[in-house]
Amino acid sequence: MNKFLILIAAFLFSIQFSNAQTSAGSQTVGFNLGFGSAKSTETPGPQQAGIGSAFIERNHSFNFGPAYSYFIANDLDIGAAIDLMSVTETNEPNNFGYPLKYYNHQASGTVYARKYFLFKNKFGIRTGPFISYGKSTYNYTYDPAQNYNANNSTSRNLDVGLKVEMVYYTSKKLGFAATLANLQYSHATSQGWYQLNQSSDQFSFYSGTSAIYISMFYTFGGKG
Repeated sequence: MNKFLILIAAFLFSIQFSNAQTSAGSQTVGFNLGFGSAKSTETPGPQQAGIGSAFIERNHSFNFGPAYSYFIANDLDIGAAIDLMSVTETNEPNNFGYPLKYYNHQASGTVYARKYFLFKNKFGIRTGPFISYGKSTYNYTYDPAQNYNANNSTSRNLDVGLKVEMVYYTSKKLGFAATLANLQYSHATSQGWYQLNQSSDQFSFYSGTSAIYISMFYTFGGKG
């Protein structure tokens, strides 16, 4: 038990006195990058039974954008990021009205605050709240036999949540981060040929199972 307490004390000591990269006044510039791929089987619900059979749905996503942060105190920064995302979904031919393919292009801005917990100023986690606002544009491609005349819609999204990231500094100035978990609440309003002024609310949790989100950043200024 005493050894365990000593280890905790040593860890906290290293966080307090080894924060050249994360000292007050330091700044970071960098970029965020993410990509994901998922495959699922869509099955008919009770009201669709007998209409058709299950089909395969595939989803691929990619996002990229710059980021900046400023340390308002040791191991505590605030920042902002811009994100551009592209999502492509393809479905097998089906009788449920699902499009054969759709594209989702989204632009969003995020502001956040993060607390750093590093061991020997090299490795650890950072976590904190964020709020994001964005606009998405959707384009759908249907089977010609379905004869849809309109195939576009838009939505505006407001997300609020908490993110946990793993952080690793390869040098005094250069660092990398990867998202470990993300819990968020999302509110969306949609307009389009089948979504006239609709709104939706949902909670979601990401744990790194179907997508990868990483960051690369350079630190300057401060006491280091």
